[in-house]
Amino acid sequence: MVLGVFGLMGFIAFESFAVTTALPVVARDLDAERWYAAAFAATLTAGLVGMTVGGSWADRRGPLRPLLFGGTTFLLGVALCVIAPGMGVFVLGRLLQGIGGGIDSVVLYVIIARFVHEDVRHRMFALLTAAWLLPSLAGPLISGALVELVHWRTVFAFVLAGSALSLACLVNVVRRSPSSGTGGAVLGRRELWAAVAAVALLGLHLTGPGGGAVGIAAMAGSTVLLLVAAVALLPSGTLRARAGIPRLVALRTLLGASVTATDVHLPPYLQHVLGYTPTMSGLVVAVGALGWASGAWFQGRSTADPHAPGLLWRAGALVACGPLGAALVVGGVLPVPAAVVGCVLMGFGMGAAYPRISASVLALSPVERRGEHGSSLQISEAMGSSLLLAATGAILASSLVGGYPIVYSAATVVALCALAVALAARGDGGARRVEDGG
Repeated sequence: MVLGVFGLMGFIAFESFAVTTALPVVARDLDAERWYAAAFAATLTAGLVGMTVGGSWADRRGPLRPLLFGGTTFLLGVALCVIAPGMGVFVLGRLLQGIGGGIDSVVLYVIIARFVHEDVRHRMFALLTAAWLLPSLAGPLISGALVELVHWRTVFAFVLAGSALSLACLVNVVRRSPSSGTGGAVLGRRELWAAVAAVALLGLHLTGPGGGAVGIAAMAGSTVLLLVAAVALLPSGTLRARAGIPRLVALRTLLGASVTATDVHLPPYLQHVLGYTPTMSGLVVAVGALGWASGAWFQGRSTADPHAPGLLWRAGALVACGPLGAALVVGGVLPVPAAVVGCVLMGFGMGAAYPRISASVLALSPVERRGEHGSSLQISEAMGSSLLLAATGAILASSLVGGYPIVYSAATVVALCALAVALAARGDGGARRVEDGG
């Protein structure tokens, strides 16, 4: 089971990181540069729906059926990208990847909850974190080599072969277990709101960088729509960071958003403002990924109580070092190595925090709602990251280079908000189980 979980999540992650290198070449090769943004945002948008459906489906029918459907859909999407004669087919493939990958990424949480004992579950989540970390470091480099030496289609062919093998291994294990569930309809109000949130996210990605009065109005409308959908989708009290599961979900949202904004904007700043080569600027983020891997390794080896709230505020403080260090660098206060050190500390904090948050949410969740609450972690992070990226993208589009200090000031504020939430969690003690979500 370990090999199947690690492999499937790893190849889903590899595709998401590798496409950042391959997609510009794909758009030029298919003569469809204007579709670049839509192709990039397709998996994130569709993944929101996939994650929501995956959680409820696993809760109501057991993990086998959604695992098979999600895996097959992801493979079909990757195969369409391999053979795509034009950008329309390629975007369709990316949408299918988002749906299938979103379903399976949540179903893996339910599989871990069923097959792994609670005492060592946090170590399995540390392994799951590593399944994202390794592709974050190697994915863009391997993708760039394949694009330059062979063809961009080989990137997706590689993902197709590895994902198919991992899925087969995992299905062979899961099918031996009874596929019990709570019963009831799989599609309902929650899935409808997920579609609404997906539309809002797409609106943020398409209108944010455009600027102008129309773009600002469209972005504001999308943000309001996204917040309404968040209230309907996430555990009650998440936006207020209420004690228990809502506070943990809010913490993951803020941590993920600040880290994403830090990682996304640092390479273009180093290249366009300081004149770094793409490889050298990518190394800064790669070193941060090594910090993340170290944090995940530390978490997996730690014998401390995995639900102790004091561990989260320390991790939150480390995460804040990333955007704060970058803010001081772009503001001309410190040299670039300060941003490198900040990214390492940020990565270590995230590597330690992610499995702790996931294990704590599962421990507080009723058995029949573990899939729903597991999906809430990923849904909230996707929405928070998209919202912050849209805002920072609009800042850069309106003020160009001069906007970087503002961008990293915003990311730092979000990280400090995460630290405040983590500090508040110290008083939760044995956080109560949340029975009313949604």
